[in-house]
Amino acid sequence: MKINKIYAVNFRNYNSCNLDFSSMINVFYGQNAQGKTNILEAIFYGAFGMSHRTFTEDDLLKIGCKEMAVGVDYDSFSGEHSIKIKKYQQLGRNKKEIFLDGTKVKPKEHYGSLNAVMFSPEDLQLVKGEPGLRRRFFDMQIAQTDPIYYDLLVKYNRVLQQRNKLLKDIRDNEGSPSQLLPWNKEFISLATAIAKKRQVALEKLQAIAGEIYASITGNKETLTIKYELKAEIVKTSAFVRLKPVANGNLKANNGELLYPDNAFDDWEIFYTNKLAERQRIDILRGNTGIGPHRDDIVLLLNDMSLKSFGSQGQQRSGALALKLSQLEYVRREIGEFPILLLDDVMSELDNNRRAQLLLFIDGRVQTFITVNDRELIPELAGNAYFEIMQGSVRKA
Repeated sequence: MKINKIYAVNFRNYNSCNLDFSSMINVFYGQNAQGKTNILEAIFYGAFGMSHRTFTEDDLLKIGCKEMAVGVDYDSFSGEHSIKIKKYQQLGRNKKEIFLDGTKVKPKEHYGSLNAVMFSPEDLQLVKGEPGLRRRFFDMQIAQTDPIYYDLLVKYNRVLQQRNKLLKDIRDNEGSPSQLLPWNKEFISLATAIAKKRQVALEKLQAIAGEIYASITGNKETLTIKYELKAEIVKTSAFVRLKPVANGNLKANNGELLYPDNAFDDWEIFYTNKLAERQRIDILRGNTGIGPHRDDIVLLLNDMSLKSFGSQGQQRSGALALKLSQLEYVRREIGEFPILLLDDVMSELDNNRRAQLLLFIDGRVQTFITVNDRELIPELAGNAYFEIMQGSVRKA
């Protein structure tokens, strides 16, 4: 998969930007706060219809503007394609339109048409950051190669919102517990489908990430990835050691229940039983304390928690292995590599990890890199260099 060109109008600090790219490595260099990351964000926006930095699309509009557009021309195994996304106001309301090869499409039809992997400094927190970071990483990996999974996530989040609203109404004496039955049925069906797809994807990711981590560390350490089923509980103490509670579950020190691996045997029965067990506490708290939105992906190094016991170097190697495995996962699923967006991560990696990253992508993955120091990227035939200065781009 290769991007040939991109244009952006009224996007962040760019009035208008039109760029043709190399099929190899494209390097954007310059001082901070000049607009390097904004170029990568525009590419990401073209691929996914969202930003990797903000949940508010109005933040993407150039100051003082009420409309913007991003367009991407790219090649894949299926031929030449184009994406155009327009955001504007009509009768005082925000509007957004997505066009794929000239045809207006829905977000779920657009998602996954241009496959991309973003690696930013925030991704170095994949190992030790909040579970939400790992869920987002995992969900994006699966969704861009599996349209059904994307649709499941959208439906699940809608059902979750409706169920949570009803739980609050029941708590406030504005509803009846019997009203939960149809929502529970939908929740169980969608949660089961998502969990099954995650389980299959995790097995594939585990094999790939283990191989990549071994190559980074010279086969000195073994990386494994585990799926953890979690549920929210009411905290009774700020310091609760991991210990058995009812039904062989474990109680963690962050106010969560960790369910044993045999819960994977029959997801539908598991969710049916747990929703029934948790109904009272979910009503009291006004939210659903169990489901795919609570679960986590845990990395183990030689069977010990990488988050708790790994050094900073080991944690960064783990994060690098995850992102590189995401590239390989997509390739194995769709038959070609996605594009790679590296936003200011080269300066965060030591020489060895930087070399491992460049070796992995060399000649195989079209890559877009932002750096302050151009010297961090070796001069190679086929590379393209762009100097960024105050929202203007000069091809070097």
